[in-house]
Amino acid sequence: MNTLLIIIGALLLLGITLWLLGERGRLIMPSTRKFIRMAGTKRFLNFSALHGYIYLRLQKQYLKFLIKANPTSPSFVRKWFTDRYHSKVLTQEQTKKIITIDKEIPLQKLEQVIPHEIARSIVLQASPKIVAFECGCRHSRPNPCQPTQVCLFVGEPFADFMLEHHPKESRELSRSEALELLDQEHARGHLHSAWFKDAMMGRFYVICNCCKCPNKGLSLTRDEKKGVPLEVELLVN
Repeated sequence: MNTLLIIIGALLLLGITLWLLGERGRLIMPSTRKFIRMAGTKRFLNFSALHGYIYLRLQKQYLKFLIKANPTSPSFVRKWFTDRYHSKVLTQEQTKKIITIDKEIPLQKLEQVIPHEIARSIVLQASPKIVAFECGCRHSRPNPCQPTQVCLFVGEPFADFMLEHHPKESRELSRSEALELLDQEHARGHLHSAWFKDAMMGRFYVICNCCKCPNKGLSLTRDEKKGVPLEVELLVN
């Protein structure tokens, strides 16, 4: 019994320590409270939103681990991740619509903006907050494409979360600055992609600008018939 209590106490202490490290020494940061409130306590406790918290808080480490682990993972594990990593490559005009839209997107017309089934639960409010963040995929490579601060987190609670938890790696952008960044990435020949994950409340949350660095997100979006990444084919060709 004493051994069991010691183990439980050690695990509890480890959990508290990890939480405080994630919250930068505070019990709970305002953006984390907002994230939990918008996701719902049930989603957080059943690991869905907690997964999202871990992903946002440790994004570069998370992606670096997946990039290294994916080639050696069993096929059923790779398929599980592929089925849950949802993205859609966007044209330059479609990407600009997301940044510049000035009203809530009607769900019945969502296909006009992001033609992907899971995006039906997207909620974009007027004047979305936009934050540029360092690309985890680029940072996982020894000689990444430049620049690296090209991921655009759009809307709440994601924008505030990245600003508060990663103050040195993120910056808030105006709409015109975000559009300028998109134009610059487009001129470099990079692909715009919109992302929506179950762990992010089933919502759209970020626009990535994917380059020729081997990209984890793109490698998970595959043509089932050919077994190759569709976006990578487009990027290379």
